[in-house]
Amino acid sequence: MSQPPFGQQPPTPGPGQPPPPPGYGPAHGQQPPPPAGYGQPGGQYQQGYAQQGYQPGHPQQPGQWGQAPVQPPAPKSNKALKWGAFGVAGVVALGVVGGGAVFAYSKLNGGGAQPEEALPATSVAFAKIDLDPSADQKVDAFRFARKFPGMRDSLEGVDENGDLRKEIFDAIKEDGGLEGVDYAQDVEPWLGQRFGVALLPAADGGTEPEVVVALASTDQDAAKEGLSKVTNGEGGYCSVQADFAICGEEQSVVDKAVNDAAGANLADSDTFRQDMDDLGEDGMMAGWMDASRVSELGLSTGTVQADQQGRIAAAVRFDGPTLEVAGRVNGLPAGSVPSGEGTMVGDLPADTLGVFAVTGLDESLRTAWPELDKNAKSILGDDWQEGLDSFTNETGVSVPDDIAKAVGSDTAITVGASADEPKVALVTNGDRGTIDKLTGAVDSGGTSGAPQISVKDAGDNRTVVATPAGYADEVAGGSGLGDSDAFKDAVPEADDASSVLYVDISKAVELFGDELDDEERANIEPLSALGFSMTGEDDHAEFALRLTTK
Repeated sequence: MSQPPFGQQPPTPGPGQPPPPPGYGPAHGQQPPPPAGYGQPGGQYQQGYAQQGYQPGHPQQPGQWGQAPVQPPAPKSNKALKWGAFGVAGVVALGVVGGGAVFAYSKLNGGGAQPEEALPATSVAFAKIDLDPSADQKVDAFRFARKFPGMRDSLEGVDENGDLRKEIFDAIKEDGGLEGVDYAQDVEPWLGQRFGVALLPAADGGTEPEVVVALASTDQDAAKEGLSKVTNGEGGYCSVQADFAICGEEQSVVDKAVNDAAGANLADSDTFRQDMDDLGEDGMMAGWMDASRVSELGLSTGTVQADQQGRIAAAVRFDGPTLEVAGRVNGLPAGSVPSGEGTMVGDLPADTLGVFAVTGLDESLRTAWPELDKNAKSILGDDWQEGLDSFTNETGVSVPDDIAKAVGSDTAITVGASADEPKVALVTNGDRGTIDKLTGAVDSGGTSGAPQISVKDAGDNRTVVATPAGYADEVAGGSGLGDSDAFKDAVPEADDASSVLYVDISKAVELFGDELDDEERANIEPLSALGFSMTGEDDHAEFALRLTTK
């Protein structure tokens, strides 16, 4: 049986349960046994333990080993897991540390143990990173970063072939963490290159979800010694296993995570494995989340609301001079994803500054309307319905049916390249009669000085509604965006996408760069464009966000 945590007897395992894991770091309410050399002049642990209130002496003295010290140190839960920042640093910041310092991370699909193999299948969200990049990813990452003056300054002195673990360790120490911990002595001998972070359901009937971190370990004995020093100073608890140390704020949470992973780990979960296989290459870092299980915990993260469904897998990759975030969403309600039949975006004018295009907006509006209507009534009460009735009486347009007819099944909002006046247009294959009703109502009820709206036929069953009037002519008669190099680099899958977002950053700098200071402009000018596309069918979708450079 594994040894119990310091100063604690091992619990008796239940039927069919694995024995408790070896733990390192003081258990709550317990004191560790004296390490070798304690109480002797020059003993290596003497100073550290004396600082925590442990004093050598007669067995009846307060502070004797096995008894509570006179004034035990306050728990440091707010500082716990600074050690886990090795993993979190890259996971939550796309490899950007401090004032833009970029650390190039890598593919995670190489040989050797993976963090998901050491974390339990009960995880509802997970992210992982590798600090030993493959050659192509590492070179591309540093080349991308060095295009930006601010990042070049931060990377000065960073060896792209060096030890990135030490770079992150030093950054954490500069922020005041890991005091008294020496990298060469306490970290380098055991710390591996892979890290994982998992969000777990609340333990022991609690309401707050738990977080554990998996740190790759190449030497168990060295890891136990190094992590005992870290947890003594920073708080938290770590259990060192064969390939990974599992760390968290509470011993009970860590022990449960280790025991659960021994029975069923995340890598063996059918849904997780399928989602990651569908995603393809992990890139320099990867993440996964079961949105429905996260919502069950009462959490909301950005677009993940209380009624969200599906599972999301995503990876960050470098593709030459381009940074890409690619993702896959599985397990959505059947039929909820519009098929990727392509939008009209490629037929827009070549000098378009920005555009958002989507297919199936009409049906999406009809489907979403009951919930939208319900939420609006709960907030606005009777005023909501009175406003809808008034709108219909004045315009002759019903909600949502006529609005859905107007926006159509192929819809784009475009912004023209102009520094003098806003140029905005709606391009749609919606019903022209309904569009005329809406625009006529707006014109007749307009106020003095309001922008004039122009409606133009753009051919191929498309209508342009724009302001100013001249921009409607430009959009209706222009084309060529889909053939521009900047657009093709930013949105390579545009022909099949059900939604597309595109921003010509280079053109925006030309138009509005004078409003930036010299430093801001210098750090934006290397960028070319931002592109996003999504496509899918039935119950799954794929997406890609790309940031391209010149």
